[in-house]
Amino acid sequence: MQAVIIGFHIYHLTKNPLALGLIGLCEAIPAISISLYGGYVADKSEKRGLLLKIFFGVFLCSLIMLVSTTKQMHTYIPTSYIVPIMYLMVFGIGIARGFFSPASFSIMAQIVPKKLYPNSSTWNSSSWQLASILGPAFGGLIYGFYGITVTYCVILTFISISLICIFFLKPHPPTYIPKESIVKSLTEGVHFVFKNKMMLGAMSLDLFSVFLVEQLHYYLCLLTTSSK
Repeated sequence: MQAVIIGFHIYHLTKNPLALGLIGLCEAIPAISISLYGGYVADKSEKRGLLLKIFFGVFLCSLIMLVSTTKQMHTYIPTSYIVPIMYLMVFGIGIARGFFSPASFSIMAQIVPKKLYPNSSTWNSSSWQLASILGPAFGGLIYGFYGITVTYCVILTFISISLICIFFLKPHPPTYIPKESIVKSLTEGVHFVFKNKMMLGAMSLDLFSVFLVEQLHYYLCLLTTSSK
């Protein structure tokens, strides 16, 4: 929901298609560059506490974007400043994404019994795909009927629910703490991935599919806004 709404809002402010591409760039650069380090940190950290920090960071960035979309803020701050603020917050969310996947997958392995893990993975993947379809749809409808500020209030509500759910999890200390340096640990991980053809193929396929889906979202946003 938030990804599509940011695209709508920034294009509404700039009328520049290039501005949509910069959104993806601001999020992809930190998310990709930190992902390897995020796995290393997740191994050494208490998972519940790390997830709380991640979602609090996303909540804070979204709250700042909410404030920047209000009419009062547009009165005091020119549009030329609001757009960079939005980019900066997207960059912050990208940093959080770099830590989210390693932390979430590792905590799932600890809270779900091994015999139920395949079933839980199916539910997890299905719910994620359903949210990926319904989120942009509902976000666009709320944005169209009630405006950007109300839409961000809904987004913050969902993030708050996530924070509450994570808060009620039990603490999960690290079961394995890397003893080697981060450079050596990351190097061994990269070598393992490239030696395992099945894993490399699956990760490459996922990478390109996510990239194409994200680009499709932005192009649909651009076409819809241009038609109006």
